[in-house]
Amino acid sequence: MIYIIVPTYGGIEDTKKFINSIKESINEEYLLILIDDHPEKITFNSIQQNTSIKVISSDKELWWVGSINLGIYTLINTYNLNDKDIVVFANNDIQINKKSFDTLKYELQKDENQIIHPRTFNQHGIEVSSGAKIVTFFPYITKHPKKFKKEKAVVDMGTGRFLMMNGFVLKKVGFINKDLIQYGGDNDFTLSAKRFHSINTYVLRDAICSLDDIQTGIKNHNIKTIKELYESFYSIRSPNSMKYRFILFRKFFGMIGAFFITISITINTIVKFIFK
Repeated sequence: MIYIIVPTYGGIEDTKKFINSIKESINEEYLLILIDDHPEKITFNSIQQNTSIKVISSDKELWWVGSINLGIYTLINTYNLNDKDIVVFANNDIQINKKSFDTLKYELQKDENQIIHPRTFNQHGIEVSSGAKIVTFFPYITKHPKKFKKEKAVVDMGTGRFLMMNGFVLKKVGFINKDLIQYGGDNDFTLSAKRFHSINTYVLRDAICSLDDIQTGIKNHNIKTIKELYESFYSIRSPNSMKYRFILFRKFFGMIGAFFITISITINTIVKFIFK
């Protein structure tokens, strides 16, 4: 069985496009678990449920981390998740084709003790990050595999756009740090897998997902002014949030380590903004 957990944020058109891409890509039994945390239950009221689609609505705003954790809880407690099942954390603003899905599935069959993700191309055909390999923490330097020649490239922190694993890996790693809200949850999950369970995350060369990030959070590529940059350091809607970066790394490196890593990342972000 294939289970795909998808936070929808009330984005009906994106969700419908994602559903269609899954229908065209998977020829076996699957279940899309759509997590609707919108106060008006937009997804619940707009998407028709069937044997392949389950919409779970929440009475409160869950954001990305809460939505994925609710999906994990549902899998374990309602659907009796098996070790051999395939589980995907996905965002509704991506689409994947059959060739790429089959490539991911085949790779997982070769080695079950891993987490995998396709390469990601945005609506302009530009490859964007699917994960980061940490070179050094202070100064904070990372490599983002793109246009690589090997069949797969290892990363320390994978993105949650289409993160695939087997059921037993999910059971090992468990829930995402509930103190995180929107950004950093995918990094927490993949870094936890690596540091606590020796499970690596890889980006696959021959698997691709298409991203439409026109409507997205406050990210570096759409920050235009110094004021916007400053505000991003304190915004829950930005991966630049110093608070949530600190929370992410505190789990792995303690208070002092997380403090210096957060400062290093913030300085790095400012430098990149100045010289972009």
